[in-house]
Amino acid sequence: MASLLREGFELGGRAWLNTAHQGPLPRRAAEAAGASIEQKLDPRKIPEEAFFEIPRRLRGTLARLIAADPAEVILGNSTSYGLDLLAHGLPLTDGDEVLLVEGDFPASIYPWLPLRRRGVRLRMVPAPSGALEPEQLQAALSDRTRVVCSSWVFSFTGRSIDVRALVEVCRDHGEITFVLNGSQAVGARPADVRQLGVDAIVSCGFKWLCGPYATGFAWLRRDLIDRLDYRQGYWLAQVDEIAAPPTHYELRDDLGAAAFDVFCTANLHTFPAWDTAVSLLLDVGLDTIERHDQALVQQIIDGLPNGWKLTSPRARDERSTLVFIEPGRTDTVADALGRLDAAGVDVAQRAGKIRISPHLHNSEDDIDRALSALAPAAHPL
Repeated sequence: MASLLREGFELGGRAWLNTAHQGPLPRRAAEAAGASIEQKLDPRKIPEEAFFEIPRRLRGTLARLIAADPAEVILGNSTSYGLDLLAHGLPLTDGDEVLLVEGDFPASIYPWLPLRRRGVRLRMVPAPSGALEPEQLQAALSDRTRVVCSSWVFSFTGRSIDVRALVEVCRDHGEITFVLNGSQAVGARPADVRQLGVDAIVSCGFKWLCGPYATGFAWLRRDLIDRLDYRQGYWLAQVDEIAAPPTHYELRDDLGAAAFDVFCTANLHTFPAWDTAVSLLLDVGLDTIERHDQALVQQIIDGLPNGWKLTSPRARDERSTLVFIEPGRTDTVADALGRLDAAGVDVAQRAGKIRISPHLHNSEDDIDRALSALAPAAHPL
């Protein structure tokens, strides 16, 4: 099995197996960024229509990615942007409760912390399995719970949650907003927001979506958008042209999710490159990408050398594209990382373990190279 798009990336002959940290930018996306920089060198080439067309096109592309209405997609610059918007915009008051998950990535936690100053209670739900389980959520809910926020895939364990099951727990309990951090999942698997049933999904764009850094988006159910108690007045979102002043100055109420976009959505260099990268993934197909990525994950699991232990889930319905392994002796991790680097293989170290995260640009040969480099470091467990 070859990579899906190896020829579309400039990887310098190395095996980049660290997409959970940064996805490689496709060559086609880099060319789009280069073209925009060429325009900036000679600003006469920048059409005024680009200030409206760039965000419109990207919003439509992201809507296709998650099977959503473009009017419900918010353009951001990170995962944190969408979470911060929700934390500040949801009508939460003194005594309301937000449930978070112990061990979740900091991006899922920190945006909610300022709510304590408003009297909102934040409670951490234990997740001994490495991700939030339905029965744990059920036990943690109270009559003051208003929001549950969880990652789809946990960055430090590689475990994936059962999104639908967790959403159903919330629905059975009453009016609870379920917020999903999809940063370690969106781009590696299909993400149909209607099928997932969540109220909001937030994601960065520079991991599995292979976009530039400082990209991200949020999707909110339309009724949730209407509930946000948050107004901002970025001028470019409010006008239809920039060549003449408006006849009057008043905040529009017909913008939908665009009313909450990050400022400067005509990001002339970054957003066209990201739009190109996401379009490339859509052309390949998220189902195809998921099958490819999971075949590589299975190859890692099946070929793990003696002396290495899989600590991320083995079962298909629990695992993700983040594979965690550890040796019998933790002092061998640094040696193994050195051998991997010498073999031209890039992985990550997280929580004292080695994390391998393959994506569509990787091939069976990349995995074989990684497994061969790990073998000399094996020790009996």
